Amino acid sequence: MAEEKTKSQRIQRIVLIGSLALNLLIIGVATGVALNGGKPGAGQRFDLTVNPLTRAMEGARSDAVRDALRNSGAFERDDRSDMRRDMNALLATLRADEFDEVAFRTVLMRQRDRFRTGQETVLGAVSAQIDDMSAGERAAFADRLEEQMRRAPRARQ
Repeated sequence: MAEEKTKSQRIQRIVLIGSLALNLLIIGVATGVALNGGKPGAGQRFDLTVNPLTRAMEGARSDAVRDALRNSGAFERDDRSDMRRDMNALLATLRADEFDEVAFRTVLMRQRDRFRTGQETVLGAVSAQIDDMSAGERAAFADRLEEQMRRAPRARQ
C-alpha cells in the first residue's frame, strides 16, 4: 500500500514538474515573439504575468514599457540562447531513465531568475507610466484594464 502511494506521489510530482516546464516554454516563446517584433505593424505584447496591464497601455505609454524592457538588457540574445539550452536540458532530464530532480530544479530556478528580471523591469515601467498619468488618464486606463480582464479566459471550476 505504501509503495503504491509513493509511486502515485512520484507520478504527480513528474506531472507537476512537466507542467511547470511547459509553462516556462510558453512564456519563453511569448517573450521571444514580443522581442522579435511579432507581425509587422502588430502591437507589442508582453506575457510576463502583467499581460493585462501592458495590453491596457496605449500609444507612447505602451512604447515606453516595451522600450524599457528592451533597454534593460533582460532577454538579450545570449539570454535567449541560454533559455533554449536550459529547455533542452529540461527535456533531456525528463527523457532520462532515472529522473534527476535536483538537476531539473536547478535549471527551473535559473529560468525563473531570468524571467524575474524581465518581470521586475516591466512592473517598474508600468508603475512609472501610471504614476505619470492624470486622474482622468488613470480612470481610462482602469476601464481598458477592466476590459482586458473580461477578455481573459474563465477560471476552471
